[in-house]
Amino acid sequence: MNGLRACPWVVPWFVIGAVCGDLEAQSAQPFSLQASGLVNGVFGDVFTGLQDGIGAEAQFRYTPGALSVGAGIQITVHELQGRTENARLYGGFIEPRYRIHAGSNVVAPYVSARLSVLKVGFSGGDLSLSSTFMQLNGGGGLLIRLGSRLNLDVGATFGYNRLGNGTLTSKASGTAIPVESSSGSNVVIRVGLAIGLRD
Repeated sequence: MNGLRACPWVVPWFVIGAVCGDLEAQSAQPFSLQASGLVNGVFGDVFTGLQDGIGAEAQFRYTPGALSVGAGIQITVHELQGRTENARLYGGFIEPRYRIHAGSNVVAPYVSARLSVLKVGFSGGDLSLSSTFMQLNGGGGLLIRLGSRLNLDVGATFGYNRLGNGTLTSKASGTAIPVESSSGSNVVIRVGLAIGLRD
């Protein structure tokens, strides 16, 4: 396991937000694009041997006011304990977010929720899995204004994983193994840039 499991991730976003204050808008423009790097820490037996992973996301966000809604795609790559293949979790997500008013023009805290519906793929092309992997998360972060159209976004969420019933198939051996539904938890850490598209 990597260092993510070695220490508890207790992120004091609300304390930081109270000190730093509010941003007048999550983006100065109502529409924005965001690209971020991700660390996806997984806990429990949701998928046997699945290690913590890293990856990226891209999202489109609509921000009419303090409440905004984003939708996009994400992918993270995870080593599998005892195997040469890597697993890839990839798919789409919806993320509502609420900005907290605190009084600054540069930094703003926010709270967020996130539902991700993902598929599981494997490197090498031998293995395939028919079930769906779901993540339901809640958390928050900080928006830091870097310019009139550019924000830095740093956030973390904690949540629930669920892998549905399915079949794990090996093309090389011709075997198909039933996979039972299982659940666990996760921590996702994000650092990215949001660019406003229009005024």
